[in-house]
Amino acid sequence: MNSFLKMCACAFRLSGLLAVMLSLVGCKTMDPASDGSAGPDGTSLNGNLASAGTNGASSPRSSSDLLRRGDPITIIFSGVQDPPNRHEERIKDDGKITLPLIGSVEAIGKTMGELQDEIRGLYVDKYYKRLNVIVTSEARVFMVSGEVRKPDRHQYLGEMTLLKAIAAAGDFSDFANRKKVQITRSNGQKIVVNCTQALRDQKLDVRIYPDDQIFVPRRLW
Repeated sequence: MNSFLKMCACAFRLSGLLAVMLSLVGCKTMDPASDGSAGPDGTSLNGNLASAGTNGASSPRSSSDLLRRGDPITIIFSGVQDPPNRHEERIKDDGKITLPLIGSVEAIGKTMGELQDEIRGLYVDKYYKRLNVIVTSEARVFMVSGEVRKPDRHQYLGEMTLLKAIAAAGDFSDFANRKKVQITRSNGQKIVVNCTQALRDQKLDVRIYPDDQIFVPRRLW
């Protein structure tokens, strides 16, 4: 009888250990960091979203940053004694532009920074030892109005934030209400940002996209 009870107790302990091991395996497979899940902006839900921030090269890649068919492209070369001439061209229907020496380059679906890097890589070593390349597109602009020193349309150069956009407009005027800066997206969405707080916490420095309209109201006192 005692032997039987010992065997039952041993079996009970083994079944308990097996249940614990299975629960640990189950927890690992359900971890969202390992199943490739993505958030609404396409960022993987593995903890990288918090580290991405709102500015800098690590910002999430948005479709608003990507070049499209028909976009007018200006390419400026510098850094060498006889650089290629300034090149202006609209992205063709096949998504390409044509440059001296290197020929066709795929432009559609890339950011201006990515296109810059690719063009530089195609020229450097084969034709030049070094070369600076700047890609801009005048069709991509944002508007800053209200209490800034230079209210106007400004060229969108990619990976823009609200505070950078205000700086591009000459910074706030002396009468600006920095706590209620208004952003109107091209889809009609409206956002109000406290820029005083955004200066202290970069996570509050909202991304700006092409065709955004920024309005800085006047203080009432």
